[in-house]
Amino acid sequence: LNMKKIFRTTLAASITLALAACGGSSSSSTPATIDIAGSIDKGSLISAKVQIFRASDTGFTTPLTTDPADVQTDENGDYTATVVNASGDAIVGALVVNITADGDTTMRCDAAVSCGDVPRGDIIPNSQVAGISLSTLTVATVDAEGNGIALDADANTLTTMATDAVLEQVAANPNLASAIDTLPIESVTTLQENASVIVGEILGVDLSETNIYDITIVDSTDTQAVADAVDAAGTNASITNTLTLINASLAGLPISSGSTLGDTINNYLDDVAVVSTTVVEAIADGADIATALLNDAAAEAQLALAEAQVEISDQATTLQQEIESDATNEGIEVVIDIVEIPTIVPEIEIDLGDIVVVTGATGGTGGTGG
Repeated sequence: LNMKKIFRTTLAASITLALAACGGSSSSSTPATIDIAGSIDKGSLISAKVQIFRASDTGFTTPLTTDPADVQTDENGDYTATVVNASGDAIVGALVVNITADGDTTMRCDAAVSCGDVPRGDIIPNSQVAGISLSTLTVATVDAEGNGIALDADANTLTTMATDAVLEQVAANPNLASAIDTLPIESVTTLQENASVIVGEILGVDLSETNIYDITIVDSTDTQAVADAVDAAGTNASITNTLTLINASLAGLPISSGSTLGDTINNYLDDVAVVSTTVVEAIADGADIATALLNDAAAEAQLALAEAQVEISDQATTLQQEIESDATNEGIEVVIDIVEIPTIVPEIEIDLGDIVVVTGATGGTGGTGG
Protein backbone atom coordinates (compact mmCIF):
# COMPACT_ATOMS: atom_id res chain seq x y z
CA LEU A 1 0.00 0.00 0.00
CA ASN A 2 1.43 3.38 -1.06
CA MET A 3 1.03 5.50 2.08
CA LYS A 4 1.05 8.68 0.01
CA LYS A 5 -2.34 7.63 -1.32
CA ILE A 6 -3.83 7.81 2.17
CA PHE A 7 -6.42 10.58 2.45
CA ARG A 8 -5.89 11.39 -1.23
CA THR A 9 -8.88 12.44 -3.31
CA THR A 10 -8.49 12.62 -7.05
CA LEU A 11 -8.26 15.95 -8.78
CA ALA A 12 -10.89 14.91 -11.29
CA ALA A 13 -13.32 14.15 -8.49
CA SER A 14 -12.53 17.46 -6.84
CA ILE A 15 -13.33 19.31 -10.06
CA THR A 16 -16.55 17.34 -10.50
CA LEU A 17 -17.66 18.10 -6.98
CA ALA A 18 -16.72 21.75 -7.27
CA LEU A 19 -18.83 22.06 -10.39
CA ALA A 20 -21.68 20.32 -8.63
CA ALA A 21 -21.35 22.76 -5.78
CA CYS A 22 -21.63 25.74 -8.10
CA GLY A 23 -24.27 24.30 -10.36
CA GLY A 24 -27.99 24.12 -9.84
CA SER A 25 -28.22 27.37 -7.91
CA SER A 26 -31.74 28.19 -6.94
CA SER A 27 -33.22 31.48 -8.07
CA SER A 28 -35.87 31.18 -5.40
CA SER A 29 -35.90 33.79 -2.67
CA THR A 30 -36.95 31.15 -0.18
CA PRO A 31 -34.01 30.40 2.12
CA ALA A 32 -32.73 26.84 2.33
CA THR A 33 -32.63 25.38 5.83
CA ILE A 34 -31.52 22.31 7.73
CA ASP A 35 -32.29 21.46 11.35
CA ILE A 36 -29.50 20.25 13.64
CA ALA A 37 -29.89 19.01 17.21
CA GLY A 38 -27.65 17.27 19.68
CA SER A 39 -26.35 16.84 23.19
CA ILE A 40 -23.07 18.16 24.58
CA ASP A 41 -21.77 15.74 27.19
CA LYS A 42 -18.54 16.39 29.06
CA GLY A 43 -20.64 16.03 31.48
CA SER A 44 -23.56 18.11 30.38
CA LEU A 45 -22.39 21.58 29.30
CA ILE A 46 -25.07 24.09 30.27
CA SER A 47 -25.53 27.45 28.51
CA ALA A 48 -22.61 26.80 26.16
CA LYS A 49 -22.21 28.62 22.83
CA VAL A 50 -22.94 26.51 19.72
CA GLN A 51 -21.72 27.50 16.26
CA ILE A 52 -21.78 25.61 12.97
CA PHE A 53 -19.11 25.83 10.28
CA ARG A 54 -18.24 24.40 6.90
CA ALA A 55 -15.62 21.69 7.32
CA SER A 56 -13.32 23.67 5.01
CA ASP A 57 -13.35 26.49 7.58
CA THR A 58 -10.79 24.68 9.73
CA GLY A 59 -9.99 27.81 11.71
CA PHE A 60 -13.66 28.27 12.66
CA THR A 61 -13.63 31.87 11.41
CA THR A 62 -17.00 32.24 9.64
CA PRO A 63 -19.96 30.56 11.35
CA LEU A 64 -22.97 29.74 9.22
CA THR A 65 -26.17 31.71 9.75
CA THR A 66 -28.50 30.03 12.24
CA ASP A 67 -31.95 30.53 13.69
CA PRO A 68 -31.78 31.51 16.48
CA ALA A 69 -28.70 33.58 15.79
CA ASP A 70 -27.31 32.82 19.24
CA VAL A 71 -27.56 29.07 19.84
CA GLN A 72 -26.94 27.82 23.37
CA THR A 73 -27.28 24.51 25.16
CA ASP A 74 -30.07 24.12 27.70
CA GLU A 75 -30.00 22.88 31.30
CA ASN A 76 -29.50 19.31 30.06
CA GLY A 77 -26.69 20.17 27.64
CA ASP A 78 -28.99 19.82 24.61
CA TYR A 79 -29.24 22.24 21.68
CA THR A 80 -31.32 22.78 18.56
CA ALA A 81 -30.50 25.04 15.63
CA THR A 82 -31.60 25.70 12.08
CA VAL A 83 -28.88 26.52 9.58
CA VAL A 84 -30.15 29.06 7.06
CA ASN A 85 -28.82 29.84 3.58
CA ALA A 86 -30.53 32.99 2.35
CA SER A 87 -29.57 32.29 -1.29
CA GLY A 88 -31.86 29.28 -1.37
CA ASP A 89 -29.09 26.88 -2.44
CA ALA A 90 -29.32 23.51 -0.73
CA ILE A 91 -27.15 23.08 2.36
CA VAL A 92 -25.12 19.90 1.83
CA GLY A 93 -21.73 18.54 2.74
CA ALA A 94 -19.54 18.20 5.80
CA LEU A 95 -20.31 20.52 8.71
CA VAL A 96 -18.52 21.02 12.01
CA VAL A 97 -20.47 21.89 15.16
CA ASN A 98 -18.21 23.77 17.57
CA ILE A 99 -19.18 24.31 21.21
CA THR A 100 -17.49 26.79 23.52
CA ALA A 101 -17.95 27.27 27.24
CA ASP A 102 -18.28 31.05 27.47
CA GLY A 103 -19.00 33.45 30.33
CA ASP A 104 -22.35 31.85 31.23
CA THR A 105 -21.46 28.18 30.93
CA THR A 106 -21.48 25.66 33.76
CA MET A 107 -20.95 21.90 33.68
CA ARG A 108 -22.21 18.90 35.59
CA CYS A 109 -19.34 16.99 37.20
CA ASP A 110 -19.22 13.50 35.69
CA ALA A 111 -15.92 12.35 37.20
CA ALA A 112 -15.75 9.27 39.43
CA VAL A 113 -15.54 11.17 42.70
CA SER A 114 -15.10 14.90 42.12
CA CYS A 115 -14.05 17.56 39.65
CA GLY A 116 -11.57 19.50 41.70
CA ASP A 117 -13.61 20.56 44.73
CA VAL A 118 -16.99 19.79 43.12
CA PRO A 119 -18.55 16.39 44.00
CA ARG A 120 -19.76 14.03 41.28
CA GLY A 121 -23.17 15.07 39.96
CA ASP A 122 -22.95 18.68 41.20
CA ILE A 123 -22.61 21.75 38.99
CA ILE A 124 -19.13 23.12 38.32
CA PRO A 125 -19.02 26.95 38.32
CA ASN A 126 -18.16 28.98 35.24
CA SER A 127 -14.77 29.98 36.63
CA GLN A 128 -13.61 26.38 36.30
CA VAL A 129 -15.07 25.48 32.89
CA ALA A 130 -14.93 28.68 30.80
CA GLY A 131 -12.94 28.10 27.62
CA ILE A 132 -13.67 24.39 27.17
CA SER A 133 -13.96 23.78 23.43
CA LEU A 134 -15.63 20.68 21.94
CA SER A 135 -16.61 19.78 18.39
CA THR A 136 -18.21 17.17 16.19
CA LEU A 137 -18.52 16.59 12.46
CA THR A 138 -21.61 15.65 10.50
CA VAL A 139 -22.89 15.65 6.90
CA ALA A 140 -25.83 17.64 5.59
CA THR A 141 -27.98 16.05 2.88
CA VAL A 142 -31.29 16.72 1.12
CA ASP A 143 -34.28 14.56 0.25
CA ALA A 144 -35.71 13.94 -3.23
CA GLU A 145 -37.48 17.29 -3.13
CA GLY A 146 -34.32 19.14 -2.18
CA ASN A 147 -35.32 19.76 1.42
CA GLY A 148 -32.67 19.51 4.13
CA ILE A 149 -32.80 16.31 6.19
CA ALA A 150 -32.64 16.93 9.94
CA LEU A 151 -29.37 15.98 11.63
CA ASP A 152 -28.36 14.73 15.06
CA ALA A 153 -24.88 15.90 16.03
CA ASP A 154 -23.76 15.07 19.56
CA ALA A 155 -20.41 16.33 20.83
CA ASN A 156 -18.04 15.11 23.53
CA THR A 157 -14.31 14.78 24.04
CA LEU A 158 -14.07 11.73 21.76
CA THR A 159 -15.81 13.42 18.81
CA THR A 160 -13.52 16.40 19.41
CA MET A 161 -10.41 14.22 19.14
CA ALA A 162 -11.79 12.57 16.00
CA THR A 163 -12.81 15.89 14.41
CA ASP A 164 -9.29 17.24 14.91
CA ALA A 165 -7.98 14.16 13.09
CA VAL A 166 -10.54 14.52 10.28
CA LEU A 167 -9.65 18.18 9.74
CA GLU A 168 -5.96 17.30 9.71
CA GLN A 169 -6.64 14.77 6.94
CA VAL A 170 -8.26 17.65 5.03
CA ALA A 171 -5.33 19.99 5.70
CA ALA A 172 -2.80 17.34 4.65
CA ASN A 173 -4.09 17.16 1.07
CA PRO A 174 -4.95 20.20 -1.10
CA ASN A 175 -7.30 18.21 -3.34
CA LEU A 176 -9.24 16.95 -0.34
CA ALA A 177 -9.33 20.45 1.14
CA SER A 178 -10.97 21.77 -2.02
CA ALA A 179 -13.59 19.00 -2.03
CA ILE A 180 -14.46 18.48 1.64
CA ASP A 181 -17.56 20.68 1.58
CA THR A 182 -19.16 18.58 -1.15
CA LEU A 183 -17.84 15.09 -0.52
CA PRO A 184 -20.58 12.45 -0.41
CA ILE A 185 -21.47 10.84 2.90
CA GLU A 186 -19.46 7.70 2.12
CA SER A 187 -16.21 9.63 1.74
CA VAL A 188 -16.79 11.69 4.89
CA THR A 189 -17.53 8.47 6.77
CA THR A 190 -14.19 7.11 5.57
CA LEU A 191 -12.44 10.16 7.02
CA GLN A 192 -14.29 9.59 10.30
CA GLU A 193 -13.28 5.94 10.40
CA ASN A 194 -9.64 6.82 9.68
CA ALA A 195 -9.76 9.32 12.54
CA SER A 196 -11.26 6.71 14.85
CA VAL A 197 -8.37 4.32 14.16
CA ILE A 198 -5.83 7.04 14.98
CA VAL A 199 -7.61 8.23 18.15
CA GLY A 200 -7.97 4.65 19.34
CA GLU A 201 -4.23 4.08 18.98
CA ILE A 202 -3.52 7.19 21.03
CA LEU A 203 -5.92 6.04 23.78
CA GLY A 204 -4.71 2.45 23.72
CA VAL A 205 -8.16 1.17 22.70
CA ASP A 206 -8.83 -0.75 19.48
CA LEU A 207 -11.27 1.33 17.43
CA SER A 208 -10.35 -0.19 14.08
CA GLU A 209 -13.92 -1.46 13.67
CA THR A 210 -15.58 1.57 15.23
CA ASN A 211 -16.69 4.96 13.97
CA ILE A 212 -16.56 7.25 17.00
CA TYR A 213 -19.38 9.35 15.56
CA ASP A 214 -21.72 6.34 15.59
CA ILE A 215 -21.25 5.77 19.33
CA THR A 216 -23.74 7.33 21.74
CA ILE A 217 -21.74 8.81 24.62
CA VAL A 218 -23.83 10.26 27.43
CA ASP A 219 -23.31 12.06 30.73
CA SER A 220 -22.17 9.27 33.04
CA THR A 221 -24.18 10.72 35.95
CA ASP A 222 -27.41 9.91 34.10
CA THR A 223 -27.63 6.18 34.85
CA GLN A 224 -30.80 5.68 32.83
CA ALA A 225 -29.20 7.34 29.80
CA VAL A 226 -26.17 5.08 30.19
CA ALA A 227 -28.44 2.02 30.29
CA ASP A 228 -30.40 3.21 27.26
CA ALA A 229 -27.19 3.82 25.31
CA VAL A 230 -25.95 0.33 26.14
CA ASP A 231 -29.27 -1.25 25.12
CA ALA A 232 -29.20 0.59 21.79
CA ALA A 233 -25.53 -0.19 21.12
CA GLY A 234 -25.94 -3.90 20.44
CA THR A 235 -22.55 -5.34 19.48
CA ASN A 236 -20.95 -1.97 20.27
CA ALA A 237 -22.00 -2.09 23.94
CA SER A 238 -18.48 -2.56 25.31
CA ILE A 239 -17.02 0.21 23.17
CA THR A 240 -19.94 2.48 24.12
CA ASN A 241 -19.23 1.90 27.81
CA THR A 242 -15.49 2.33 27.35
CA LEU A 243 -15.72 5.63 25.49
CA THR A 244 -18.34 6.93 27.92
CA LEU A 245 -15.98 6.21 30.82
CA ILE A 246 -12.99 7.81 29.07
CA ASN A 247 -15.07 10.89 28.29
CA ALA A 248 -16.12 11.17 31.95
CA SER A 249 -12.64 10.41 33.29
CA LEU A 250 -11.15 13.56 31.78
CA ALA A 251 -13.11 15.61 34.33
CA GLY A 252 -11.20 13.85 37.10
CA LEU A 253 -7.69 14.65 35.86
CA PRO A 254 -5.54 16.50 38.41
CA ILE A 255 -5.77 20.27 38.12
CA SER A 256 -2.42 22.00 38.51
CA SER A 257 -2.03 25.01 40.79
CA GLY A 258 -3.29 28.21 39.20
CA SER A 259 -5.10 26.32 36.45
CA THR A 260 -8.75 25.32 35.90
CA LEU A 261 -10.63 22.19 34.92
CA GLY A 262 -11.31 23.80 31.54
CA ASP A 263 -7.59 24.30 30.98
CA THR A 264 -6.89 20.72 32.03
CA ILE A 265 -9.41 19.25 29.58
CA ASN A 266 -8.32 21.55 26.74
CA ASN A 267 -4.66 20.72 27.33
CA TYR A 268 -5.42 17.00 27.13
CA LEU A 269 -7.36 17.45 23.88
CA ASP A 270 -4.55 19.63 22.48
CA ASP A 271 -2.00 16.92 23.27
CA VAL A 272 -4.10 14.32 21.49
CA ALA A 273 -4.36 16.70 18.51
CA VAL A 274 -0.57 17.14 18.37
CA VAL A 275 -0.07 13.38 18.21
CA SER A 276 -2.87 12.75 15.71
CA THR A 277 -1.59 15.57 13.49
CA THR A 278 1.88 14.04 13.52
CA VAL A 279 0.48 10.63 12.58
CA VAL A 280 -1.73 11.98 9.78
CA GLU A 281 1.08 14.04 8.27
CA ALA A 282 3.45 11.08 8.39
CA ILE A 283 0.95 8.84 6.62
CA ALA A 284 0.17 11.49 4.01
CA ASP A 285 3.91 12.01 3.35
CA GLY A 286 4.72 8.32 3.28
CA ALA A 287 7.03 8.79 6.28
CA ASP A 288 7.69 6.37 9.11
CA ILE A 289 5.17 7.04 11.89
CA ALA A 290 7.43 5.96 14.75
CA THR A 291 10.19 8.27 13.55
CA ALA A 292 7.79 11.17 13.10
CA LEU A 293 6.55 10.75 16.67
CA LEU A 294 10.08 11.37 17.96
CA ASN A 295 9.91 15.08 17.15
CA ASP A 296 9.96 17.34 20.21
CA ALA A 297 6.30 18.45 20.12
CA ALA A 298 4.93 14.95 19.61
CA ALA A 299 7.24 13.44 22.22
CA GLU A 300 6.23 16.06 24.78
CA ALA A 301 2.54 15.51 24.03
CA GLN A 302 2.90 11.74 24.36
CA LEU A 303 4.61 12.14 27.72
CA ALA A 304 1.72 14.27 29.01
CA LEU A 305 -0.82 11.75 27.70
CA ALA A 306 1.06 8.87 29.33
CA GLU A 307 0.92 10.64 32.68
CA ALA A 308 -2.83 11.23 32.27
CA GLN A 309 -3.45 7.65 31.15
CA VAL A 310 -2.84 6.19 34.60
CA GLU A 311 -5.48 8.48 36.09
CA ILE A 312 -7.95 7.80 33.26
CA SER A 313 -7.60 4.03 33.72
CA ASP A 314 -8.11 4.31 37.48
CA GLN A 315 -11.01 6.74 37.06
CA ALA A 316 -12.74 4.40 34.61
CA THR A 317 -12.63 1.53 37.11
CA THR A 318 -14.13 3.67 39.87
CA LEU A 319 -16.72 5.12 37.49
CA GLN A 320 -17.81 1.64 36.49
CA GLN A 321 -18.41 0.82 40.14
CA GLU A 322 -20.27 4.10 40.71
CA ILE A 323 -22.60 3.56 37.76
CA GLU A 324 -23.33 -0.04 38.73
CA SER A 325 -24.05 1.07 42.31
CA ASP A 326 -26.37 3.82 41.12
CA ALA A 327 -28.14 1.39 38.81
CA THR A 328 -28.73 -1.04 41.69
CA ASN A 329 -30.09 1.74 43.90
CA GLU A 330 -32.38 3.02 41.17
CA GLY A 331 -33.55 -0.40 39.98
CA ILE A 332 -32.04 0.09 36.53
CA GLU A 333 -30.69 -2.89 34.62
CA VAL A 334 -27.34 -2.11 33.00
CA VAL A 335 -24.20 -4.13 32.34
CA ILE A 336 -21.05 -2.00 32.28
CA ASP A 337 -18.79 -4.26 30.25
CA ILE A 338 -15.77 -2.30 29.07
CA VAL A 339 -12.74 -2.82 26.90
CA GLU A 340 -9.61 -2.70 29.04
CA ILE A 341 -8.15 0.78 29.28
CA PRO A 342 -4.41 0.27 29.81
CA THR A 343 -2.50 2.30 32.39
CA ILE A 344 0.43 2.36 30.00
CA VAL A 345 -0.48 3.18 26.41
CA PRO A 346 1.29 0.87 23.94
CA GLU A 347 3.37 2.29 21.12
CA ILE A 348 1.32 3.75 18.32
CA GLU A 349 1.35 1.28 15.44
CA ILE A 350 -1.12 2.12 12.71
CA ASP A 351 -2.15 -0.79 10.50
CA LEU A 352 -2.57 0.86 7.12
CA GLY A 353 -5.06 -1.84 6.26
CA ASP A 354 -7.41 -0.05 8.66
CA ILE A 355 -6.84 3.31 6.93
CA VAL A 356 -9.05 3.58 3.87
CA VAL A 357 -8.07 5.53 0.77
CA VAL A 358 -10.46 8.41 0.20
CA THR A 359 -11.28 8.45 -3.51
CA GLY A 360 -13.49 11.51 -3.51
CA ALA A 361 -16.17 9.54 -5.33
CA THR A 362 -18.65 11.60 -7.26
CA GLY A 363 -22.21 11.94 -6.14
CA GLY A 364 -22.07 15.17 -4.18
CA THR A 365 -24.91 17.61 -4.67
CA GLY A 366 -24.93 21.37 -4.81
CA GLY A 367 -23.20 23.44 -2.14
CA THR A 368 -24.20 26.78 -0.65
CA GLY A 369 -22.42 28.77 -3.29
CA GLY A 370 -20.22 28.51 -6.33
